[in-house]
Amino acid sequence: IDKCGFEVLLVSAPLAFLYCFATIAIFTQHTKNIRISATDNVSSPSRVEDCNSSLDANESDEECQNNIPDTSKRYFTWLLLLSMFSTIYGAGYIISSVTLSMGTSVVNHLIFLFFESLGSTNTMCGVTVAVTVMFEIPIFQLAPKLLEMFGPEQLQEIACLAYITRVVGYTFIPPNQVWMVLFLEPLHGVTYACARTSQVEFAARLAPKGYESSSQGILASLTGIGASIGLFLGGWVEDTLGAKVMYRGFATVVLVGLVVLLIAGQLHRKSMESNHEEKKPLVFLDRSTKRNYSSVISTGGST
Repeated sequence: IDKCGFEVLLVSAPLAFLYCFATIAIFTQHTKNIRISATDNVSSPSRVEDCNSSLDANESDEECQNNIPDTSKRYFTWLLLLSMFSTIYGAGYIISSVTLSMGTSVVNHLIFLFFESLGSTNTMCGVTVAVTVMFEIPIFQLAPKLLEMFGPEQLQEIACLAYITRVVGYTFIPPNQVWMVLFLEPLHGVTYACARTSQVEFAARLAPKGYESSSQGILASLTGIGASIGLFLGGWVEDTLGAKVMYRGFATVVLVGLVVLLIAGQLHRKSMESNHEEKKPLVFLDRSTKRNYSSVISTGGST
């Protein structure tokens, strides 16, 4: 873009579309083959998801479809949403996820404007994106091991701390020294990968058996609302008070969400200890309750 202008997108955009289309087609065919081979040994995850009427894992698909009236199915999404806030820990985690989504939205959509104010070129903006992706990929690759080591709660905490450090660091970069952002950009990969990994596992464990996808959809909707609110407020604050105030302000918002998560975790842990409970509808995700992720992967993702 620096050399040829934005007209280069007339060529690069169609090529990128063809590349993405080919990648999706190959991936879809590959996963289809995996599902076919997996059904010989384990139940199909899609079959479990189709049983959208029962919380009893011992019932067959036909039984669960016949035993639950259609009117109950209409309200299950609402009940699932309420169940996500039914414990202190669940509410605290969702609040942290929403506040983090508010913060990341302003970085994802407004950061290049800030870089330009520091004297950045389009080339430098492209390099920053490449650096973030370089750190996302290995973290996603190691996601099962990270979940086994830390659990979803601690991964969410790591994501929040990485975000706070990154955006506060932006505000101390002097003009015409935009190359310094390259030292902070790896933290975006940490934030994005850890948060997404944590949220997917949290929603899957929270949901009743067979409703994992529905639970993740609800959580994604909540974080999407947070992103929209954050972007609206972020644009207004940047226009009114400047970028530095905006980024420091959203670092404070994410910090508040992190504190809420920490307090909720402590309260939930004490509640379980005082009641001598090993399990609740929302299991506290400590080391004693972590799954064996290696066995899950080896069986084709069946739980």
